[in-house]
Amino acid sequence: MNFAHAKIHPPVPRQGQLLARPALEARLRDALPAHRAVLVCAPAGYGKTALLVRALAPPPPGHGLAWVSLDPGDDLLRLLECLLAALEPFDPPWRVSPEGLVATAQRGDARGRQQAVDDLVNALDACELERGVIVLDDLHHLDDEAASHFLARLIERLGPRWTLVLAAREEPAALLARVAAAGELARIRESDLQFTADEVQAWFAAHGLDAETARTLHARTAGWAAGLRLAVSGARGGGAAIDRAAFDFLATEVLAHLDADLRAFLLDTSVLHELDATRCAALTGDARAPRWLDEIERRGLFASLVDEATGTLRLHDLFREALQHRLQVERPDDRLALLQRAARLEDDPLRRQSLLLAASCFEEAARSLLPTGTQLNVRGAAPTTLRLVEAFPAAFAAASAEVQHTAGVAKLSLWRMHEAERHFVQAESLYAARGNVAAAQTMAARRAQIMVPLGRLQECAAILESLGTAPLIEIEARLIAATARMWLHLDRGESRAVAPAFEELLRQMQACRTVGEWSIIPPPRQTACPGMAEPLLRWATGAIAVTGDEPAPLRALAQVALAWRAVWLGQPQRAAELLESATGDARWGGHEVILHSHAIALRAVLALLRGDTAEALRQARVRIEEHPAGYGDWGLWHVLYLAARIAASAGDASALRGWLQRLLALQATLPEASPQRLRPVAGLQGALADLEGRGDDALAHWHDVLAHEEAADLYGQSGEVRVRLASMQLRAGAREDAAALLRPLLQRADDGPRGAVFAGAALATLARADWSGQLDDAEQTVLRAWAAALARPEAAAVAPAATTAPPAATERLTARELEVLALIARGQSNKLIARALDLSLHTVKRHVANTLGKLGVASRGQAAAWYHAQQPPIQG
Repeated sequence: MNFAHAKIHPPVPRQGQLLARPALEARLRDALPAHRAVLVCAPAGYGKTALLVRALAPPPPGHGLAWVSLDPGDDLLRLLECLLAALEPFDPPWRVSPEGLVATAQRGDARGRQQAVDDLVNALDACELERGVIVLDDLHHLDDEAASHFLARLIERLGPRWTLVLAAREEPAALLARVAAAGELARIRESDLQFTADEVQAWFAAHGLDAETARTLHARTAGWAAGLRLAVSGARGGGAAIDRAAFDFLATEVLAHLDADLRAFLLDTSVLHELDATRCAALTGDARAPRWLDEIERRGLFASLVDEATGTLRLHDLFREALQHRLQVERPDDRLALLQRAARLEDDPLRRQSLLLAASCFEEAARSLLPTGTQLNVRGAAPTTLRLVEAFPAAFAAASAEVQHTAGVAKLSLWRMHEAERHFVQAESLYAARGNVAAAQTMAARRAQIMVPLGRLQECAAILESLGTAPLIEIEARLIAATARMWLHLDRGESRAVAPAFEELLRQMQACRTVGEWSIIPPPRQTACPGMAEPLLRWATGAIAVTGDEPAPLRALAQVALAWRAVWLGQPQRAAELLESATGDARWGGHEVILHSHAIALRAVLALLRGDTAEALRQARVRIEEHPAGYGDWGLWHVLYLAARIAASAGDASALRGWLQRLLALQATLPEASPQRLRPVAGLQGALADLEGRGDDALAHWHDVLAHEEAADLYGQSGEVRVRLASMQLRAGAREDAAALLRPLLQRADDGPRGAVFAGAALATLARADWSGQLDDAEQTVLRAWAAALARPEAAAVAPAATTAPPAATERLTARELEVLALIARGQSNKLIARALDLSLHTVKRHVANTLGKLGVASRGQAAAWYHAQQPPIQG
């Protein structure tokens, strides 16, 4: 989470800098336990931040304060990154990783935001604090509808020990409507923040000013804190009142009385969000930066100390804006150069973009956008990428290859395929016009990739053929082109070419070290292709290794791919274990929705293999109902096809008939629906005929499958058909013909039974038969091993296991989790545990979540109590 850490530190109160207002501070503190939210609302310069700092920082023992200062352009992503980092000192017992919570909230739908809020509230409730306060300062900078929805739900769901305090220039009425109606909102308004005459008298007396001057300035400022601060700084001016325009005037007067070098330093550094000596010196070239920062703080020039260790200051928005105005008026050319230099010093990519755009450095901003957008997309933050795209002037964006490239990748990750295609076409043309052959190739590869899910295979093939006339320069182009070629084989029904194409993709990946480069996920139907078992294992192993302990969706998706591999190898128990592990990883990483679309089909097949046909059919129906529109009609065709295969295996003729009818009706509207691509339907027609007692029709359809075996081998259907036909031949006494049907399947033992898992009962019958003289010993061994692996346990055998007591908690915890628990019981924080066990902080958080889940407790304190209650106590 790369942002300026000053954003999560409250300003440090300095003696004499902030006027004590004990009555107002007490009113604010008293409002906290009785209200879900407190709103401090007034125009700029009324001392909102100063009030919060004096009233809340530092918090009393046993209390917690999480502070977030918002900047212009901040959105839901930046809000959550800062908020979760601000909460870290309290060691919330996360049950979903902080990164996963952000990913869930960023999904772009209300359900995701609701889930993220609930996960956050649960973690807050389990914190070991008497009370907690979350401060969002300068809320008016948060111009993001998704963030507003998130905060509205957060306020409604907050537990009784937490209060949200908001400081803003305008009241966010829609955000607070419900909590206000329920009487759970406390307000401190402009009139409350205005200084009284007595307060001004006391403050000015402390600065050596007489009572008459205090009365005069109180009248002129109407108790406005910013005007009073200027007056104390030495400004004098006419007029009956001080408003925003007068502030600019008086600020100019303050500047006029400063040392010329200090004034120049202030104008130069006004382009920075925070001022620290190193950054200011690099920006201005002035080695006296530490001296000037001390002088700014000593004079009380509208600056707050936000990091005492580094001496970092933050200028008040009003003063900073006044300085920027003077810089623009006096030195417009210098202003642009300073903004550009500030951008190059900025580590926060979102702030860097903002500075470059303010400097009108659109080309540099576009070049910077490309890697930033790629990072955001991998983290599931494509909506933030699109906000960055929209910040460019429309005319420039339309003519920028980098902006079009970034927008295309973001929309591709959101499955907005048609829009993504338009962006890639434009980017390719713009790159080509610039003579950037490498980037133009990459955009062409992207277009080829998109053609497959859109069902436009001829266009995909034409693009790939064009790309094949010259070596591809960029690794991204080579990876995407190899992926598109593999998908093209898959969708054309060239199932035997899929594994070799995947091998070529893996060869390209060997030099890749990033999660993004390895995030090319084999769809379930690819995992069933012949020859996929070994390369799929290598891909998943590499994907998990490159992910490390990062909570990226790749880890869970790799485990789902391995689970599919286990299914086709005839290992349903292993597949179930892998799916459970993947589900846990997805839950921790906040990627359940991404996993759901990949895993629901697997759940249906596993239910079928364990004999729970009702659950298998239910999952198949859910998958059809939840099919995303962005996946297109061919995507729906494949979903219906697998559902029909499950219905056929379950022996449900009615469900099979209904889904087969929908499948056939859909074919009339499919793009490029060639006979080759539709061959798998014959297997379903044969299954329906068999269930309806039309044996001759079944034979005809199934022989048609074997006549076009490669094209019809969707989800390993040829293996299932061979087993069913062999079973029919065996019943007819034709053992030799039955053996001939089985032999090609058994001779590819490394692939496992593949689609024959859908014919488990027939496989068991064949395994019990006498194959002497027809199948050799090795073939018979393979056949019996497959049948045994797929055999469903008898109900009587299962019943005793159901009454077995679950293992004790100490047996469920791993050795590492026991070590973590022992350190929790000693009161150690996550950081100390990480140091003691030489683990990453992320890994420790995951172990804590697993431990709390296995113990069935909500908080670290409850886990510690459980540990100490053991007799004898567990040795850590």
